[in-house]
Amino acid sequence: MKKKTLHVVSSLCIKGTLKMGLCKLEQKPEIAYLPIDLSFGYIPKDFSDKELCFALASHGHMEVFDQLKKFVTTDYSQYEKVIVWHGLSASELLLLYLMSVLVEGELYHVDIRDYKGKDPSRLYSDMGYVCPGDISDMISLAKQLNFNAKEYCREQWYKWASSTTPYRFSNIHTGVIEEYPEDFMDDSIKEYVQKKSSFNRVVGKIMMKYHDLFIPDSIIVRRLYQLRDDGEIELYCRERKNIQ
Repeated sequence: MKKKTLHVVSSLCIKGTLKMGLCKLEQKPEIAYLPIDLSFGYIPKDFSDKELCFALASHGHMEVFDQLKKFVTTDYSQYEKVIVWHGLSASELLLLYLMSVLVEGELYHVDIRDYKGKDPSRLYSDMGYVCPGDISDMISLAKQLNFNAKEYCREQWYKWASSTTPYRFSNIHTGVIEEYPEDFMDDSIKEYVQKKSSFNRVVGKIMMKYHDLFIPDSIIVRRLYQLRDDGEIELYCRERKNIQ
């Protein structure tokens, strides 16, 4: 029986986008996603249960232990091809680095920056900017990581696995990942909160201030709640009800 192709992405949301796009080419595309965002929190030093628990505890998502365990223990040799979809965001690059360790054989990737689409001026630097309609064209960009590229990715994974800071964000122009301390956005948050801006406006202002970095809004929201719970800020504005 012919082996299948496995597509790998960095989040459940992106899995949905990829599934809709690939359904035009395959009846049932097989897609895996990493259940944690590697751009913040603890990165496991190895794939033991203890290290995985440390990582999940830093995210506050212990309930996805089984998913994460399955992801890192899957026998990827059962697939004809394993294709990682990524742009320049730290979460996607770190996923590529992780897969270079988990996949012992050949590893393929789709670098979405190579896709020009109907608008050559459009910047596809993160899978969050990709529409399902783009996917069927992007699949042709899949290419194998050569030996040197894969070794580089493996080295990068082990480098970042030793990271001790809580945030890792990449520059949207260069893709260079850098570490940031826990309080790096706190002064800006306090400044905007004191002006009694709406909750969403505070999040938006922080994203604009650090517009050169891939910072998910969920991370900013998380930090807002941490500062509130620590008594450092008071959220005068209406809070998001769907984010804990």
